[in-house]
Amino acid sequence: MIFRIISIGLLATLFTSCSNDFDLTEPPREIPVVYGLISAADTTQYIRVEKAFIDENIPANVLAMDPANLYFENLDVKIRHNRTGTEYNLTKVDGNTVGLQRSPGAFAQAPNFVYKLASKTNPLTAKDEYTLILRKPDGTTLSTATTRLLAKYENTDVTTPGVNSLIGFTYNGDFRIVWAADENAAIHDIQLIMHYVEERPGMPVERKSITWHMARNYDRSTFSIRGREFYEFLARNMDANPNVARYFEHFSLSITSGGKEIRDYISVGQANTGITSSGEIPTYSNLSNGGLGVFSSKSQFLRTNIGATPPTIDSLKNGFITKSLNFR
Repeated sequence: MIFRIISIGLLATLFTSCSNDFDLTEPPREIPVVYGLISAADTTQYIRVEKAFIDENIPANVLAMDPANLYFENLDVKIRHNRTGTEYNLTKVDGNTVGLQRSPGAFAQAPNFVYKLASKTNPLTAKDEYTLILRKPDGTTLSTATTRLLAKYENTDVTTPGVNSLIGFTYNGDFRIVWAADENAAIHDIQLIMHYVEERPGMPVERKSITWHMARNYDRSTFSIRGREFYEFLARNMDANPNVARYFEHFSLSITSGGKEIRDYISVGQANTGITSSGEIPTYSNLSNGGLGVFSSKSQFLRTNIGATPPTIDSLKNGFITKSLNFR
């Protein structure tokens, strides 16, 4: 529903007009950098915990390629259920082995450690508060962060369009989405995926999809957009090729919601792409004791196999905006 690791390089200033010497570096301190989004729908929770680093003599780009500078050698990572006091132990695993590869960038790609909680055997309770706890080997607390777990979406939570409704876009009308979000959900991304078939002479039939990001970082649970924007999106992002015949299959509608910590993280312009990010310093943080990053909650709605209204199919085929896309 957005992680950045930091590399702090030494900034030195020489005051030639003053006889006093200034030490601009602080004493070494372990600074955790966290990205974690827990979800009531997930059977496994993953939390990325890394560390900031500084060295007066070694360039930051060199430090970043050494995994020893990125990860804590020994760290006790737990999630506590605040209502019951139960603490769950997270296991350190290599993200590269579980499909959480880091995006290419300045930081070492392997190993790629994250912390794992099997919530299938340690179920989390929606709407309750959970605290991430980082402890040193001697038992002292390095940092903590708290969030409230968003409830899972049900299919009936999206009331417009209804469960059995078709999706329709008219040139001069509005298309609306209305949903019942958890009261703690503060930000939403909305996507509409259109699935279709392409046929080319002498080639096998190919099934494809195109994703329309209708809204990003949206803060309400009612959304409206002009219908013609759907056709304009297709015209901008699909090739007009008279040798390609296309056939509409169905829509999928996705709404991803995040807690208030994600909203605050994004609102200062420091959001990243999540647990697979290449890493940069976050300005916002909800971690204690100078920790950096964000610990929050997410929830995702997905409805598939949604049909289109006959007028929408007709506009795809014959409308002046998409006629050249050769839908049949």
